[in-house]
Amino acid sequence: MHEKLKPFTIISNKYELEEISKKILDSEKVEILPLEKIIEVDLLNELKTQKENAYKNIYNNFINIFEYAEKIPEPKTKKINFPFVIDKDEILEFSRNLNNKMKEISDKMNFLKEKKERLKTEIELFEKLKPIEIDIEKLLMMKRLNFKVGKINNLYYERFINSLETENVLVINLAEEDNFMWLMLIYESNMEIGKTLSIANFIEYIIPDYTGTPKEILWILYDEYRSLEYEIEMLKISLKKIFFESRRFIYKYFDYIFVLKNIYDLTNQMKFTENFFIISGWTTGDIYNELLNYTNSNDYILFIDYAFSEKSPTLLKNKGIFKHFEFIVKMFGIPSSDEIDPTPIITILFLLFYGMMFGDVGQGAVLSLFGFWIYKKNKSDLFYVIGASGIFSIIFGFLYGSFFGFENVIKPLWKRPMDNINYFLILSIYFGISILTLAMFLNIVNKIKNKNIKELVFDPNGYAGIALYWILLGSVFYMIKNGTFPKISYIFIIGLIIIIYLRSIIFEKGTLGEKIVQGFFDLFEILLGYLSNTLSFIRLGAFAMNHAGLFLAFYMMSKMTGNTIFSYIILLLGNILIIVLEGLVVFIQTLRLEYYEFFTRFFKGNGKEFNPIKYKF
Repeated sequence: MHEKLKPFTIISNKYELEEISKKILDSEKVEILPLEKIIEVDLLNELKTQKENAYKNIYNNFINIFEYAEKIPEPKTKKINFPFVIDKDEILEFSRNLNNKMKEISDKMNFLKEKKERLKTEIELFEKLKPIEIDIEKLLMMKRLNFKVGKINNLYYERFINSLETENVLVINLAEEDNFMWLMLIYESNMEIGKTLSIANFIEYIIPDYTGTPKEILWILYDEYRSLEYEIEMLKISLKKIFFESRRFIYKYFDYIFVLKNIYDLTNQMKFTENFFIISGWTTGDIYNELLNYTNSNDYILFIDYAFSEKSPTLLKNKGIFKHFEFIVKMFGIPSSDEIDPTPIITILFLLFYGMMFGDVGQGAVLSLFGFWIYKKNKSDLFYVIGASGIFSIIFGFLYGSFFGFENVIKPLWKRPMDNINYFLILSIYFGISILTLAMFLNIVNKIKNKNIKELVFDPNGYAGIALYWILLGSVFYMIKNGTFPKISYIFIIGLIIIIYLRSIIFEKGTLGEKIVQGFFDLFEILLGYLSNTLSFIRLGAFAMNHAGLFLAFYMMSKMTGNTIFSYIILLLGNILIIVLEGLVVFIQTLRLEYYEFFTRFFKGNGKEFNPIKYKF
């Protein structure tokens, strides 16, 4: 369902800029239209654009203050009313001083955090060196021997050790960690082992210059590490203390600054003269009336109401279950403001198609619970659709009498697909005829809304198309019943085919020869489409039977095992496979029927979604 949007243009003196802008931002129902689209270029060149936002620096100061105190700003924009007077310079000075004061502490804290990370790395290194009880200072002062400490992936360890067998290198295993082995290599000073280490992806760690054994050094490092933790925590508390000392002013000032920053961001989309500003856009009926009432009460504001040359954006206002199915429509395209919103129809058809092809009480229940559970966690419409589809699987499961594939647990309220193959295939074709007829009827409605009456007469999905389709169907059914094709149908069929063929000649671009050839191929595709699109709905019945047949295959496999436990395992795995794989395939087939067979006959989807301006951080 569409909500009708109205165009507006406001020309006002600059004294009203802030109040009008706030009304627009508060509403969250106004999309600003670039004035380049409605004003002549010559006139546009005489207007100015305001580029600088005088409140941006103050706003950034406050954002920094909140970040330093680890607070999330929650501005109360509704409480800010115009006109109000604030001392901009006073707030700038307040925010700058507070920001600088907190920045100094934050910089010191960041420096200590970096130092803490370095200590953490050193502690990790000396923990690995603990087995070697040697003074690190003496180790670093060795002249005739060199050493390296590092780690190597376990995948390369054996090969690395083998490569050093012919070398005069002492390898000391220090510790094993995850997929790595820590090593110390001791070798003569004149040896070059860098290439060998590089090939083995040896990760070297440089030992810092300390005095004492690794255990003694670790005592010092741990004490320093804990000291840094306390000092960092104290600095955090200091930042919070400074914040709470000025909290009432911070929140009060920030609410004003946040509103003003957004207002003057909005001015980038306005045009100005010396004393006036101009703003245009689309909005809903209720906000349109609010703006109109406000401007009518002010002699210095002009409210202009006229239609823009371009179509209005699209605002879909579906409710309940239909709201969650909007994303399926939007994946194909956004309904334009002058065509029917197919969301309610798509919702009903999607659930019916899915339920008919995947009818099972138990499997549908699993699908439904899974879908709604995930939806509750992340609010994704996709999983809501899966949950709703599961409910219709349950409904059709009762109609088919199927419970986790078993057809002897519950009695069918309708018919079993595998026992009534011809019935379900013929029913699917009837279903397809109804859906295609509905699509052509919707196309007629869209064309009437767009006042394309002439095109509608020749449209293969218009008057001529729907007449040709039903005459063809009636003739085929008559021939099946009586064995002969009704002769009178030839006259109507040929006449309607000529009308549809003339569509390319009349409406398409190009030379007459190109139109004649193109029209022939278009006509062939149209006639073939009537047949293929109708028969395509056979998949509704085919997948219903396939669903039952697939479980039957797993059931036969379970019986062949001769083992109760293995039999239950096969049935369990079979149900999981059916729910996951066939559930996905049926989902795709449902989308295909809606997008290809249904949408292409009436839905263009070339609209532009309504994008109202809102407060932004």
